[in-house]
Amino acid sequence: MLTVLLSILLGLGRIPAPQMPQAPPLHIYWIDVEGGGCTLVVTPAGEAILVDAGWDLDRDATRIYDVATKAAGVKQIDYFIATHWHSDHYGGIIRVSHRMPVKKFYGNGPFPDSVPDDPAFPELMPRYRALVDDHSIILRAGDMMPIRQASSVAKLEVQVLAAGRQVEDVTRGVPNPVCKETENPAPDPTQTADSIVLLFRYGKFTFFDGGDLTRKMEEELVCPVNTVGAVELFQIDHHGLDLSNSPVLIHSIKPRVVVVNNGPDKGAEPKSMQTLFSAPGVETVWQVHRNLKPGKQLNTSPEFIANPQREGNGKAEFIQATAEPDGAMTVQIGVLGTRRDYPPK
Repeated sequence: MLTVLLSILLGLGRIPAPQMPQAPPLHIYWIDVEGGGCTLVVTPAGEAILVDAGWDLDRDATRIYDVATKAAGVKQIDYFIATHWHSDHYGGIIRVSHRMPVKKFYGNGPFPDSVPDDPAFPELMPRYRALVDDHSIILRAGDMMPIRQASSVAKLEVQVLAAGRQVEDVTRGVPNPVCKETENPAPDPTQTADSIVLLFRYGKFTFFDGGDLTRKMEEELVCPVNTVGAVELFQIDHHGLDLSNSPVLIHSIKPRVVVVNNGPDKGAEPKSMQTLFSAPGVETVWQVHRNLKPGKQLNTSPEFIANPQREGNGKAEFIQATAEPDGAMTVQIGVLGTRRDYPPK
C-alpha cells in the first residue's frame, strides 16, 4: 500500500524524484615557472598531485604555494612526482616543502650519479636526497598511482604509461596506421627520454602528461600499437621544444585541447606549434607564455595566452582546467581571464 501511495505522489509531482549523486570535478593547474615544468592536479577526493615543481627559486616556490593554497584550496602536496632529474622539474620542491607539507615523493628510477647536461645537478641532487631521505618511490611503466577515491560515482585513475625508457607492455591491439608517418628519430641519451609519462582517466575524460619525453620514446608509446588512445587534454611534451612532439604521437592521441607550458624564451617552437595547428581535432591551443624569442615564431591566438609579455609587474598568470567524468571541461586563464567551455563529445 505504501509503495502504491509513493508512486501516486511521485506521479503528481508532490515528492521530488531522487537525484543521482553528482561526481566532484577534477582540477588541473599549470603554474608559471618560466619554462620549467609544474602541473598541479587536485583530485575529486581533494588530494593534491604535483607533477614537477619548476626551478630551485623562491619565485617558483611562491607561485606554487599561492596557486595551491589560494586558487586550488589545498594545504599540502599529497604526491610529488619528478618526471625526470632535470633541475627545472624537481628543483622547486625543496623550497615548496619549507612552506607546506609534501607527503610522498616519486621518481623515474634510482637517483643517478650524474646528469651531464644539467650543471645544477651536483649541488641540487644532494639537497633533494636529504629532503626525501632516500624514500623516493620508483614508478614503472604499467603502475597505477595509489590515490584516494572520492566516491563510487566516478573513479579517477592515474596510470604510468612509461618511465625510465620502458613503455607499458601492450602485446595485443590493432596496428596504428599513423606509424607510417615516422621520421625514424634517433635515440635520446639524456634524462628527457627517461621521463615519467602519466595518463589521467576520469570517466570519459583523459589527460596526457608526458614530461619532457622526446621523439623516439614518444613514438614507442604509440607504435606499433597506440597505448595511449585518444585524449581530451594534452600537455605538450618538453614545453613545446622541437626535439619533442612528433606528429606520430600527436596525430595518434588526437587531443581536443592542448596546453603549452612554455616560458617567454623557452618552448613553443615553430615545428611543434605547426604540428598542433595542423592536427585534426585540436580545438584550442593555450600557452602559459607568448614566445618572445627573436626570429620565426608561432603563437596561438592572443586571448589564449596567459602571460603575453615578459615578466615585469610581478604578475604570473596560471591556466586552469576543470573536468567532469562525462568528458566535459572548462579551461580558463587565472580566475578572471579568458574562459572556454568544452561540452562532452
